[in-house]
Amino acid sequence: MATAAKAIDTDYIRRAVELAEPNALRVTLYQNSGDEEIAALPPSARMSPEQKALLINRATDWLIDNAGSAELPEPPEAELRKLMTMITGLEMTEVEFEARRDLPAFRPFPCAVQWQSGKPDIPDNFRVVIIGSGPAGIVAGVQCELLGLPYILLERQPEAGGTWTINRYPDVRVDTPSITYEYSFEKLYPWSEHFNRGEEVRAYLQHVSRKYGVMANSRFNHDVKGASFDAARNIWTIDVDTPAGAEQIEANVIITACGTFANAQLPDIEGVHDFGGQIVHPSAWPQDLDLTGKRVAIIGNGSTGVQLLSAVAEKAGHVTVVQRTPQWISPREKYGSPIEPELAWLYENMPGYWNWARYAATAPLFDIDRLQRVDREWQAQGGQVSKANDDMRAFLTNYIRQETGGREDLIEKLIPDYAPMSRRPVVDNGWYRALTRDNVELLTGSVGRFTRTGFVMADGAERDFDIVIAATGFDVLKYLWPARYKGQEGQDLHDTWDAGDGPRAYLSMMVPQFPNLFMLYGPNSQPLTGGTGLPQWWLIWASFAAQCMMRMLKEGKGRVDVKREAFERYNRELDEEAQNWLQMTPEGGIEKNYYVNREHRRLQVNAPWLSPDYHRMCTVVNWDDLELS
Repeated sequence: MATAAKAIDTDYIRRAVELAEPNALRVTLYQNSGDEEIAALPPSARMSPEQKALLINRATDWLIDNAGSAELPEPPEAELRKLMTMITGLEMTEVEFEARRDLPAFRPFPCAVQWQSGKPDIPDNFRVVIIGSGPAGIVAGVQCELLGLPYILLERQPEAGGTWTINRYPDVRVDTPSITYEYSFEKLYPWSEHFNRGEEVRAYLQHVSRKYGVMANSRFNHDVKGASFDAARNIWTIDVDTPAGAEQIEANVIITACGTFANAQLPDIEGVHDFGGQIVHPSAWPQDLDLTGKRVAIIGNGSTGVQLLSAVAEKAGHVTVVQRTPQWISPREKYGSPIEPELAWLYENMPGYWNWARYAATAPLFDIDRLQRVDREWQAQGGQVSKANDDMRAFLTNYIRQETGGREDLIEKLIPDYAPMSRRPVVDNGWYRALTRDNVELLTGSVGRFTRTGFVMADGAERDFDIVIAATGFDVLKYLWPARYKGQEGQDLHDTWDAGDGPRAYLSMMVPQFPNLFMLYGPNSQPLTGGTGLPQWWLIWASFAAQCMMRMLKEGKGRVDVKREAFERYNRELDEEAQNWLQMTPEGGIEKNYYVNREHRRLQVNAPWLSPDYHRMCTVVNWDDLELS
């Protein structure tokens, strides 16, 4: 392998090593060299300067002699576990190991399932229909490809990409490291930035869709309006608007991959239709929108509003930011920065480094639950939530002061009165600094009513605008909306949910009496605790649906459904577990949190289980909870 290093000078290799994530570098070097002195080093947070220098020198020397492209096989289980433990310095339980073993992605298709004892004959008329060509829909297609199951994918947009197709506002990008926001089976993708922009994420998803055969099975500009289950035939009939007109498509199984952030939430404010200017939701950003010199309002300061402010302020004549609720907004190292050429070289030429860099990037999430639990003993001593959470509050409060230049007129408006980590974390894209620009002002509170020329705030402040950007998010309770699904007795799924306490599902995926229907990213799906990135969960959910289909086909069954008692037990336990988390407490701002169904005061978006426990629920199917017939 040394030929790859011959054209690279020693200084270049050393720079690559110095840019590497130290824990990933140490484990990779040990896996390749067997150097026990390197194995004996502690995790990087506890390394002395001498130990860090030793690691850099040994890695540089090894690369000079051995650099080259190669993929390492997955190590034997005992060795893999040892290497994983070296990253964190902490031992794992069996459940934790099983949940994390695929994070380094050594296997060709981590988390996917495949036939183990021979593929049965697939009936000629068997078909899976996947709805949505975003990240979840594409991976569901890949899972079907691996199993050789006939399927088509229906997408209402003209191309693949899901949320990355509809969201094209200025500076849209991922807020997790690119190396973790990718499928584990598409290895060493050449990202250009540490946190990639929407255009590149969209291109990546389309690349995966083409490479693995999903694109060839996709029908774009096909908008699903509804589906009905025929209990006599165990068939779903799907009503679709197509470029050629209305069409009905039959399927044995439906996998919906519409996503949580599919239905834009527009301002429902008095007089909104009287406004004479332009109202823009970021998910419908006009390509020809010219902000130059315009008076612009941005309503909302969630992830989208924070991402786009700086770019808008650079072009607009004046920007008014409307903040109803302050957010905890945090920095991210290398956010907005390109991946250094030396680091890109290291990914390609140090076998295993890409794998362990993925694992190391996810490892800080393993114990994130400590930030999301209320410690009553700590509160009794005068603390606010817990030591870990209060430390984060202090750090983020100081960050606000630092980024605003100590401007007290801003600081008092920007510090939230609820605990960090109780809402979705927002990554700073220069938002605080943008508020200090001469052409940017911050208004707090709600918009009272629109006028023909602008709007009036609830406190009476009035402003005129040319353009209002409604960064008001999505209606996260409208799962599968606007399509209507009718179950085996003709009941409507949305009416069923509305008659209860909002959308519910078993393992976020199944609802009783709606057989052969699986939701990816459904109700209570997004884990509160870390340890497995969202792209990994898309694979896990798709593999659950696949396991159900595999058993149906092996046993010659026509349907699979979740038992009513299992559905009710699961959701009862879910509600009980949710009470242990910060999001459901006054300290967590329960009244200001889109994670919570505020009408029914229950956790709605998230799964409250520890990530390893939820992983086991979704990967080790409890067949006693399901009924095949």
